[in-house]
Amino acid sequence: MQYDDATAMAYALVREHGTPAYVQKLVKDAFGTAPSLKKIAQMRADYVNNDPTYRRSSYNAQPIPEDFAEVAQTMCKYQLLRHYGVKWSGTIDRWCKEAGVEAKKFVAPKKNRLSMMGRVHVPAEFVKPKDEYEVAADVLRKERYPVNRCNDNGLYNPTGKFWRVGRNVLTPEQLLEKAERYGR
Repeated sequence: MQYDDATAMAYALVREHGTPAYVQKLVKDAFGTAPSLKKIAQMRADYVNNDPTYRRSSYNAQPIPEDFAEVAQTMCKYQLLRHYGVKWSGTIDRWCKEAGVEAKKFVAPKKNRLSMMGRVHVPAEFVKPKDEYEVAADVLRKERYPVNRCNDNGLYNPTGKFWRVGRNVLTPEQLLEKAERYGR
């Protein structure tokens, strides 16, 4: 294949410099014209894929540790990187391929919903069953009414016989009537 001088220089420079833009700048400075970035990137890819002496990094040249086959089955790739002090995950991939093992798959922890954080789950056997008045109060709460039990003066009382709905104090029968208006 015949190259002009600019393309020949670009092909020689891709072996030393990684970025196509930098290679293009050097060739343009020398010849005033240069191959496209796409063509320079393709030259780099051809060089990397076809040159047997090319290595991506010095860490990729590390030999496989003796205990790697046993340890790889118990750890995920990130844990293997930290365990062996390797900087590039491609090394772990190469070791797994050559040893004929697969690293343990990483399983992400179950995500907690933010709204449920800090709340304690109460088993159903400990939950007090709701009577018809509490169900009616829940209906009104869904309609954005503040509803709670109170005494006849309207003061909060969790065991009170009356219900405070907004600013009004209602009897249990009045509470049921108000909830029936919303048809639920």
